Amino acid sequence: MRAVLTAVVAAIEAAAVALVGLAVVVVPAVLLWVITFSLAAEPGEVFGSAVGVWFLAHLVPLEFPVSAEAAVGLGLPQAAFEFPFSLAPLGITLITVALGARAGWRFGARGGAGAGGVLGGGLGFAAVAAVVSPVAGGVLARPVWAAVLAAAAFYAASSLCGFVVRAVREDHGWWRRLMRSVQRGIGSLGLPGDAAFPVRLGETFRLAAASLLALLGLASIGLAIALVAGYVQVATLSQALQLDGLGAFAVFLLQLALLPVFLIWAASWLTGAGFSVGIGSSATPFESLLGPMPALPLFGAIPQGWGSGGALAPALVVLVGAGVGAAFARRPLLRRTSWTAALSMAAAAGVITGLVCTGAGALARGAIGPDRLAEAGPHPWLLGGLAAAELGGGLLLGVAAGRWDGARLRAVLSGEHRGSGGSEDSGDGFDRAGLVDGADPAPSPGGEDQQATAPLGSVRRAGGSRTPWWKLGPRDAKADPATGGESWGDASHLLAEAQSDRSDGFSAGGDPADESTTEEYTTEEYTTEEYTTEEYAVETHATDGSAAPEATREPELFDIDAQDAEVAGESGEPGHGAGGDTAGPGTPVDPTALDEEELLRAYSWDGSPESAAEASPAGRRRRGWSLRRRSR
Repeated sequence: MRAVLTAVVAAIEAAAVALVGLAVVVVPAVLLWVITFSLAAEPGEVFGSAVGVWFLAHLVPLEFPVSAEAAVGLGLPQAAFEFPFSLAPLGITLITVALGARAGWRFGARGGAGAGGVLGGGLGFAAVAAVVSPVAGGVLARPVWAAVLAAAAFYAASSLCGFVVRAVREDHGWWRRLMRSVQRGIGSLGLPGDAAFPVRLGETFRLAAASLLALLGLASIGLAIALVAGYVQVATLSQALQLDGLGAFAVFLLQLALLPVFLIWAASWLTGAGFSVGIGSSATPFESLLGPMPALPLFGAIPQGWGSGGALAPALVVLVGAGVGAAFARRPLLRRTSWTAALSMAAAAGVITGLVCTGAGALARGAIGPDRLAEAGPHPWLLGGLAAAELGGGLLLGVAAGRWDGARLRAVLSGEHRGSGGSEDSGDGFDRAGLVDGADPAPSPGGEDQQATAPLGSVRRAGGSRTPWWKLGPRDAKADPATGGESWGDASHLLAEAQSDRSDGFSAGGDPADESTTEEYTTEEYTTEEYTTEEYAVETHATDGSAAPEATREPELFDIDAQDAEVAGESGEPGHGAGGDTAGPGTPVDPTALDEEELLRAYSWDGSPESAAEASPAGRRRRGWSLRRRSR
């Protein structure tokens, strides 16, 4: 039931998205028809063309008829014909993509029931497309049912992308099962890294997304520079159209709808693949060969070739990829993984980037007119291949540079292989294998940990001995013959500095000749609801580095206050007088000498004098034994 309700809500939302896209196209067309043409054209042609542009934005090609007279005006033979127009206005397409992905993202929060939203959204979008398709039937290059299906599939694909991304991010059950299946497949092939595959896959896609955004940003900057540099040509083409205010606004909206197309063309130009505006033409960083083009002002911003300096454009793409790779190399996952895995992730991200660029090139390619204008845009596979090579190579360089341990390299070149207090991943000259560079973390056969003391700057954060640092002894100036480690002759001054800087009162001595004395600590007096502890102090003990035998403890003499002594004297009980507790440690105790009443009285903890007076024949009895805390 929940899935059905989700599908119904998704269908309503998809219909609203379709109407928004139609309004973006139809409203300017109606205004232009009413104000500029004074209702001179037929309403069916106006609405049919507007709806056809909406279908074109959803990858449905159009066909426009050309009369014989119009063909002569275009310099073509005097014969009526139809020419295709398939270059999609991707600006309108982005409206559907963005709203569809947003809907899929929200439905992804509902778990498995959200999958019904993807299907329902496609059906709702198809319903609107089916209603308006007869109006545009005259300009559609495909059958009506195919156009409706294409539009619905486009929206459903956008919604599905949002749903899948949300499911992956929130780790839905079906995604976990899929990843477990993939991990089992990797394990059955004997390949390493099956446990880390999901995490590495996510990092790879993030790396690819960052690379695409960086390339898009570079293309945006390049397009802006081209518009500024070609401002004269752009203004000349605008004035040649001789448009009024509304016509200029309509052309502005048209160019705004084509702006994503020009961004993809700019990215293709930067990679070196270039693009064409008509059959036989090309625009690349190395050369520019253009023929007659439509009088669209943005075409005036196409730059001329840079000749031998054209290699700078692909070099910029490589640098962008290297920057992204270096930035991601500092992330925890790429820092902690192996070199092979890190470089494999960078290479895979480059391949994904190339595939996405191939798809973008296909979307930004199509026919824009008759005859030689039947082909415009970049070559998709050439664009994807160059983007994968340049961005992928840059990512590899960036990841390698980001992971490279420059400090360690300098130490190796200078012959001093010392750590500086960091980890390998942070570039401080450490790996994570043991405690000290070149030292064996295992204890020596003699029982004493020969690696317990080392220069403090070389102590690692993980692994090795667990001996507290204040118990580490001084290191011999020579190399340790037992372990074959490095010479620690330069450690004396470091250890001396560490001992002088310590302010916690502990000595670093561990040698039998040294005597370490702990600082005397005194605990504060504390009080609880039931009892109050006595203030005690820790006695200082001198240690000589070897474990002394534990002294035999003598029995403790418990103090008896005056009241207890008086009670003991009056009752005549043996062993409870002033010297009752002073028996030697070897004095035997006869259990038969104590009757039941004496045992009960001895183990009674009732300290109330009133209750003691009632229970004891003498009117009072001693309080329970008082135990005193003994410091160890």
